[in-house]
Amino acid sequence: MSRTRKLIHGITLLVAGLIALVVMLRSPEFAHGQQLGEGMERSGTVGIQNDAERQLFWSLICTCGCPRETLGTCTCGTAHERRDALRAELAAGRSLEDIQAAYAERFGAEALSVPPNKGSQRLLYMFPLAAIALGAGLVIVTLRRWKRRSDEVGAAGAQRSPKDAAPGARDDYDDKLDEELKSLDRE
Repeated sequence: MSRTRKLIHGITLLVAGLIALVVMLRSPEFAHGQQLGEGMERSGTVGIQNDAERQLFWSLICTCGCPRETLGTCTCGTAHERRDALRAELAAGRSLEDIQAAYAERFGAEALSVPPNKGSQRLLYMFPLAAIALGAGLVIVTLRRWKRRSDEVGAAGAQRSPKDAAPGARDDYDDKLDEELKSLDRE
């Protein structure tokens, strides 16, 4: 195995391991085998009253067991209670950022619909960029390898003879075919 292939193989294994690790750490509900939203009573409407509520409710996730819905769409009883509490905080004059930070502190970073771009959460934003760079690198390496092989094949063809290397040039098969056709014409 060439050095480049070993490097690509190692990088591929590293990326696959990182993906598996992220999936395992970010998806604990699948480990318990529970059905999301099972037994939840869902009724009513959300009733967003203004833009501040819309921004806030769509930025926070209902963590009661619903299938990862925002407070802006979830109609379960827990979501109704949380929206009422958040409305009270907005009425008290707290900023959206403060309310979101308190909600994330209470229910965890998973309770935010968009993870914050800081700390270990920054890896979530860097992963797609790293994947794009890795993919571009693999494409470049592959194209260079194909070009090098093409050049090697062309150089090997040129070493034989100029007659064989030219496109559309005649070879022994063409000569034999011509001889057989001439012999058929004579008959």
